[in-house]
Amino acid sequence: MPKAKIFAGAVVAVAALLTAAGSAFAGVANYPSTATFGVPNNTGQAGLPSQVFVPPGRTAVQSLQLTKVAPSFGGGGGQDLQLRLKSPSGPDITVLGVGCTTYPNTSAFTISDSAATSIDTPAFCSTQLPAGSGKPTQPLSTFSGQPSAGVWTLTVVDVGISATQGSWNGWNLEVNHANPTLSAAKAPFKVKGKFALSATCNADCTVTTGGAAKASTTKVGQNLPSTIVASPTKKAKKKHKGSVTLTATDQTGGTATTSINLKVGK
Repeated sequence: MPKAKIFAGAVVAVAALLTAAGSAFAGVANYPSTATFGVPNNTGQAGLPSQVFVPPGRTAVQSLQLTKVAPSFGGGGGQDLQLRLKSPSGPDITVLGVGCTTYPNTSAFTISDSAATSIDTPAFCSTQLPAGSGKPTQPLSTFSGQPSAGVWTLTVVDVGISATQGSWNGWNLEVNHANPTLSAAKAPFKVKGKFALSATCNADCTVTTGGAAKASTTKVGQNLPSTIVASPTKKAKKKHKGSVTLTATDQTGGTATTSINLKVGK
């Protein structure tokens, strides 16, 4: 019987056993706020919100830092400045407790747990402005493992020690997203010589097939099992077995791979 007919009526079995050789890589994304506003004297602890939005369908926070933090108190009075950061699900932590007397209007510094100098010290003010880095008052690792999607709020506070007013020129939230995860199982049907898989990614992903399956791409929504229909390559058909590779790429560039054993038989 010709090969085409054999595989048109073949039983295509896909073992739903994921190999232990899968891998994953995290993606980094930046969420900037360019809104500017004046910072009046003595805002009270309610402060003034400066917000960024992380779209849905992205993985949790692995780590984060604030970059391009841009206060301006060129005429002094910056010691009044305090900053608090709140995630979409909380908590609200202090990332700057004691400001510098002066912040140049070119300020664009970084607040990072990995910084060597505390942001609340004179050493930060004298050696790290306008574009250096400082360790936050409370650790940003507080947010590790939290969902990333939603509104993040940096609250700008002037505590009213000095009557000098300043301005706020924006900031950037840089999130190192957690690795995406990918799982797959055989779907309970087959189409001619094709086979179907049910794949689930914990982020909005594009899943690409490879290995013993012809290349194809399928959009997969976050935590939504999706059907992926693929065809064995000619080589896999000839050998009646192989390993199908699935690679998921999320919106931040994070990837996850796994493979599934494929057996094609009469």
